[in-house]
Amino acid sequence: MKSASAAKASTEAPPEGSAPAAQVSARHPVSLGRALSVALTIVIGIAATLALFFSLLASESARLVFDFRSLASDRGQAIGSALAEDIGELQLIGSYVSAANELAGGRLGPFAQEFRKFVGWLSTEPDTVLVAYVARISNAQRGSFEALGRAEVDPSFRLLERGPGGNLVPSATRAEYFPVVIAEPLSVAPGILGLDLATEPDLQKALEGSIATGKIASSAGSDLPLPGLGAPIIWQLFAIYGREVAPGVLPRRSDLLGVAVAALRLDQLVENALKGLTPAGIDLELSDPAAASGRQRLYFHRSRTTGPGVPPAAKGGMSWPMTVDLGDRTWTLTAYSTPGFLDRHRSRQPWIVLFAGLLLTAAAGVFLAGRLRRARWVESLVDLRTHDLALEVAKHRQLEGELATSRTNLGDQVERLNQQSREILLLNEMGDTLQACLSIEEAFPVISLYLPRIFPATSGALYMHEPAGNLFVAAAEWGATPPGSFAFKAEDCWALRRGKTHVVNRDALALPCGHASPNDVGASLCIPLAAIGKTIGLFHVVGSPEDANALTQSAADRVGLALSNLMLRSDLRKLSIHDPLTGLFNRRYMEETLEIETHRAERKGTTIGVIMLDIDYFKAFNDGFGHTAGDDLLRALGGLVSSHLRAGDIACRFGGEEPVLILPEASVEGAAARAEDLRTRVKALEVQSGDTKFGPVTISLGVAVFPRHARGRDALLAAADACLYKAKEAGRDRVVVAVDG
Repeated sequence: MKSASAAKASTEAPPEGSAPAAQVSARHPVSLGRALSVALTIVIGIAATLALFFSLLASESARLVFDFRSLASDRGQAIGSALAEDIGELQLIGSYVSAANELAGGRLGPFAQEFRKFVGWLSTEPDTVLVAYVARISNAQRGSFEALGRAEVDPSFRLLERGPGGNLVPSATRAEYFPVVIAEPLSVAPGILGLDLATEPDLQKALEGSIATGKIASSAGSDLPLPGLGAPIIWQLFAIYGREVAPGVLPRRSDLLGVAVAALRLDQLVENALKGLTPAGIDLELSDPAAASGRQRLYFHRSRTTGPGVPPAAKGGMSWPMTVDLGDRTWTLTAYSTPGFLDRHRSRQPWIVLFAGLLLTAAAGVFLAGRLRRARWVESLVDLRTHDLALEVAKHRQLEGELATSRTNLGDQVERLNQQSREILLLNEMGDTLQACLSIEEAFPVISLYLPRIFPATSGALYMHEPAGNLFVAAAEWGATPPGSFAFKAEDCWALRRGKTHVVNRDALALPCGHASPNDVGASLCIPLAAIGKTIGLFHVVGSPEDANALTQSAADRVGLALSNLMLRSDLRKLSIHDPLTGLFNRRYMEETLEIETHRAERKGTTIGVIMLDIDYFKAFNDGFGHTAGDDLLRALGGLVSSHLRAGDIACRFGGEEPVLILPEASVEGAAARAEDLRTRVKALEVQSGDTKFGPVTISLGVAVFPRHARGRDALLAAADACLYKAKEAGRDRVVVAVDG
């Protein structure tokens, strides 16, 4: 009996370690020495871990500082090199200006042409937004210089300064002036010609500094006189003297010819300088300590790990100031570490060591203190895991049902995504094809080809605005149903009236447009196409699903952008090859065309006639009746020459009042007869300038034929020019034909 009771008690007894602490203590008393050894083990483990942690942390901090300064120094050197390239470029421009001014002999027209050619040839840095030449003019020279500028630079040229309201007014009387004579490109700062830079507060100090030292001087950060660029502008000025200055000798102001000027856009300079460097998570602040209060910060470069705006200093971050020289100014470039830099370069080794050491120490303590409780802990873990497995089985059954539903939904989503992918590919393909078109006429067949594939089961048309009749005319169509109207006025379309997309469907409370067909089925969309603030066309789609409006808008945006680019490209082509006053081709086009024609004639064995003509006594006419009358005369002469051209003939403006006619396959007799006919017609020409009529006008003409009188483009022009001068020497109002050499 006693034996059975003992066995039962043994089976129901709790495992080792599960008894209360008082019972354990009563059965197995723990000695004080063993408790102290456990505590000493924990203390020694924590102390050793902390010592190693702080040692690694100090080493890590020193490495972070070294990496940060090394990367910041690379960026400072890149920005300094970019600034040095800009300074070298301005010095090269200054040297060229000095030489070109001597070659031009004081004539602004030839000097301006050579300057623009040089700037076009010189590959300026992307951050250089404007290059200009500023002349030094005394008060005694003002009147003659303004007249020369109007004659050879711009008809409205005069010396200007900024009034109290910021508008440009005639410059006040001063001992000397520094007006802008040439600026490239002029589109960056319209109205800058003639502006006296000595009156600009932001530029005056730099101007005087460069004149006094003969070296490059830089302004503080400024947006004058180039408003609207949205970034600080730094002006570099380089004084140009008429004679070489010996080293160590200050230049004399009386030898000053003018100043070469370059405007730098800091944001582009910094970003281009850093473009080739690997992102490092470093912010850069460029400042000018010598600038006025509130204008010292020039630019702030944000790394990819910081958001918009100037971010606050990162917690635990570093900074390092450096200096950057620009001419006579010294800037401060301060580098700031960002959280991204710290995350990328900071090692986790000290924290791993700390965590591992503390973990091992805690494990040892837990092992020593909790050995008696391990059996009960294991039993509890088994019970908990059994309960978790039961929950997992129930959850797994529930997930199987949800998975079946998800498969069905996923199939529908995949189909929609495939459809969207096809539409995007077609849109991109259409955009690439439109970009490859050479004219807007080539774009219309492309649109008619792609839109039925992008919008199947729809019909529509692209209407283009015709300013002559103020009509919108169908330029491209698609679909089985043609548009309701081939042409209509703007008031017939609600989208054009309201300036936004007009949708007509069963849910929208909207009136149909007057140009739409009454038989249109489904939703109808009218989307205006705008470019540069004006409406260029209309995108009309019929039968599009209501959930495809976003795709339709995207297609309309791409078509509108492509058409506006083609229109702009066409306008730029016309401007680049035509003379704006006479409407004739310009000299550059003439030289290129004549070069091609001479090679073609030499290959085919044909001839080319060249007629060079000049208005007799044009300078006296200009001086007597004014430049406006002279321009009207040149414009009338250009119109007369253009109206009597054969197919294939080319009329160009060679010089001021010297048009040139290129006559492919013309004989000597034919070219001479054409010249005589032109002389007779000009003699009967009446010129209207305002309320005054002028006439008659006579011209002198020189005729030369390739290859009979000269071989090669330049020789042919020289032969015609020599005949022109012979006609003038012989009494003018006549035709002189080159003789066989």
